[in-house]
Amino acid sequence: MATGEVVTSTISENKSVVSINPEPVTKTMTLEDLQKLVEKNLKWSQIIYEQNRKINSKLFWMSVFGWIKALIIIIPIVLAILFLPPLVTGWVERYNGILGNTAITGAGLNASTTQLDKLLQLLPLDTAQKEQLKAMLK
Repeated sequence: MATGEVVTSTISENKSVVSINPEPVTKTMTLEDLQKLVEKNLKWSQIIYEQNRKINSKLFWMSVFGWIKALIIIIPIVLAILFLPPLVTGWVERYNGILGNTAITGAGLNASTTQLDKLLQLLPLDTAQKEQLKAMLK
């Protein structure tokens, strides 16, 4: 057998096994072979460089659009926190005036007692019963 030859043998189950002779191949590389290898290496390096440049560009734009998406979400939330409380208090005051409930707007206990007095005036009770009912509700 010559050095570096590939030997194949078949086993009884029709599987082939490939074994390489362990002796090293001593082939001298010519200048042309080295030049071809260097040129092939340069071509592959250029291809890899172009791919890396495209990937880098895509990653840059992905990060830019990621920040833009985050700002699209964050800016309305910040604006809502700044501008909604005055609007909501205006709406609450407007609708409390319609519903007759002024206790929520901060008038406090006085407004609720006046409403209780109005409610008790509508009920057919004598003064002693009204006072008992007031005491139980407070």
